[in-house]
Amino acid sequence: MLRPYRLERELDRAVAQWLAWLPRWDPANTRRRERLCAVCPVWAADLGLTDVPHGVLHALVVSIDGLITEHIRRSLALEPFLPQDEVDAMRTQLRADATAWIAKQRAVIERTIDAYVEPKVQHMAALLLQDLAG
Repeated sequence: MLRPYRLERELDRAVAQWLAWLPRWDPANTRRRERLCAVCPVWAADLGLTDVPHGVLHALVVSIDGLITEHIRRSLALEPFLPQDEVDAMRTQLRADATAWIAKQRAVIERTIDAYVEPKVQHMAALLLQDLAG
């Protein structure tokens, strides 16, 4: 298995890039999905970000999930004959490590969401209410 500090460094970079992207997030450009995302609700619960719009959360989840997959790929390159149950256990452990590491940055994440995402959501809600009121 790879050194944990490497994952932590990559998680820090992914979260920093995501936080830097949040001011540019535009809910009007969010793609409509035909079916529910299978990955984001679980991550949202684990990270305590259940009230965050899917498009915002999905950008973080895809990045974090990609890091975990890349770490598993590198580990399998070093030990190509690991049984599937060990690979699954590795994924579970990396996910738990990532969740714990990101949770340490929760205050910054919440402040950034409050500053950049919440006003856009409130604005869209106000526009919807205006349309409904006619």
